[in-house]
Amino acid sequence: MGYRRLPHLQKGALGLAIASGLTLGAALFMPTPTAAQAPPVGLTAYNFTAVDPLKDYLLGAGDVLFIEVVNLPSTVTSQKEFTVNLDGSIALPLAGRVIVGGLTLPQAEQVILNAYSKVMRFPAVTVTLQTPRPMKILLAGEVSRPGTYVVPFTSVSASAPGIGLSGGLTWPRLSQVLAQSGGITQEADIRNIEVRRQLANGQTVVTKINLWEMIQSGDANQDITLRSEDVIVVPKAKEVNAAEAIRVASTTFSPEKIRIQVLGEVLRPGIVEVPPNATLTQGIGAAGGFNIQRANRSRVTLVRLNRDGTVSRRRIPFSLAAQPNANDNPVLQEGDVIVVERSGVTQVGDAIGNALRPLGALGTLGLIFNLINQFD
Repeated sequence: MGYRRLPHLQKGALGLAIASGLTLGAALFMPTPTAAQAPPVGLTAYNFTAVDPLKDYLLGAGDVLFIEVVNLPSTVTSQKEFTVNLDGSIALPLAGRVIVGGLTLPQAEQVILNAYSKVMRFPAVTVTLQTPRPMKILLAGEVSRPGTYVVPFTSVSASAPGIGLSGGLTWPRLSQVLAQSGGITQEADIRNIEVRRQLANGQTVVTKINLWEMIQSGDANQDITLRSEDVIVVPKAKEVNAAEAIRVASTTFSPEKIRIQVLGEVLRPGIVEVPPNATLTQGIGAAGGFNIQRANRSRVTLVRLNRDGTVSRRRIPFSLAAQPNANDNPVLQEGDVIVVERSGVTQVGDAIGNALRPLGALGTLGLIFNLINQFD
């Protein structure tokens, strides 16, 4: 898209398991804003889905512009592609150095027109964004790896009008950036994702995005295109619905795999990878299932390292027939630790075995009776 003007126009084992869970959890990184933002404007003043992406795009270092100037003397170079320098400038033939960093395309076009108007009569200027620089997006909240991401532009098919650029590139969308961050957590409130954007006039605009509506109805307008320096905040849900969590986990903006630990009386204890919609029963299955001779198959312990640094531990009545729900068969999270305890009989047997080894079989009958009584 270009703009043409004339001169008159103007973002023990359990303890070890918990410690290991720290390495499995996502590292939190929250950059500190470097500049104060202007107060947000009303949402009615800015529509995130209706605005032409090029209209509010702010030029910066690395952008490649295609600039055509009508009536340039034939002795001047025919160069038409110009890369914006680190200081926001471009060096134009005849007109010299011009600052375009921080300007929109129409504003940059006007500045370039003014520069040429000083050295030639009746210039006409057309400026096109040939190749945009990679975007910097800040993600915070319930994503696997919060922080700042450099998001590249990707190829676009002809079936996606209105979002393409010259050179066959398309604007990054919200779901693409969430996926790049490792996906959302199971505790994310995808009905109230917040996107903040600073405009050329210094004002910050904010919108709420409902990605659950997109999953339910296929409303692609919720999957908005992003701009460099956008800030995405994914809040924590007040209550997690297990059925919804499983459905969300199958989307492209959820992680492909999560890692958990299964300890105790299973066939293959250790770290295992499971789908992000895996439940407690599936986590045990990924570790080979119960050691039938030794495991307490009626109850397991789930240890969870929370994002606020606290650790929760609860015993869950286990049933292979349990449907996904928060009480009996919860959906697992990155870094969870499942502990399968020994059965009562196995505990007695292990204790007796340990007692017999150092003392010998004779003379320990009283000790054996005491051990059995402890587990009654």
